[in-house]
Amino acid sequence: MATYVTARRDAGAVISYEESIGILDAELQGLEAVFSGLTENEWKAATKLVPLDPDQPHWTVFELAGHFDISIGLARMLMAKPETGQPGRDRVSFFIFPRSEVAPVVYDYAYKMVTGKRPSDMPDVLHETFSKTIQEARRSSPDTIGPGYYALMRIDEFIPSRVVEAVVHGMDLTDALGRDSIATSAGIAVTAQILDELLARRTVAGRPADLTDDLGWIRAASGRGPHPDPRLPIIG
Repeated sequence: MATYVTARRDAGAVISYEESIGILDAELQGLEAVFSGLTENEWKAATKLVPLDPDQPHWTVFELAGHFDISIGLARMLMAKPETGQPGRDRVSFFIFPRSEVAPVVYDYAYKMVTGKRPSDMPDVLHETFSKTIQEARRSSPDTIGPGYYALMRIDEFIPSRVVEAVVHGMDLTDALGRDSIATSAGIAVTAQILDELLARRTVAGRPADLTDDLGWIRAASGRGPHPDPRLPIIG
């Protein structure tokens, strides 16, 4: 298993743990700004993310907010329970899992997270989760090890995986609202690099030749845009 201390921005530059936190912070601030300004009808807008079971309804923006609370909050759980074991996953292998087993659990968790809440509650919920995640990450040593959902992970590996979550599910948010992407250029670069490596680990390396644009690559690799390459999508 490869161990990443940094994520490469290009052949001559690297991104440190501190920079990764800053990139995640910027992504989360963009998401928070959108969620804090939604109308009642926008909270009810259906996402285009197709459930594993096609008979189930799509998440609305409300349930998507619940998913963000869970997915970003996992970083806080890792830091809250440091351990001394051997990490079993990194920022790339985090996204290698049996979708048939994981997707239904993730789908249901989003509904559980918003049970008893109103849409108007969610901006404050997300602000607390997002801001505390960043604060706690900045106080944590990059070699902090804790539970990473599937296996132990280092926090400097887990934070970049949260950038992927923020960028990809940020697309779900803006797509549902009919808006342009709010992902930052740095967040897009980190996400694209992780998905490039994920493709290499799961199947044959090398994204399709027509996907030179990183945002287009992320859409195709995550199933947020159609592409004829049979290797895609690699995450759902």
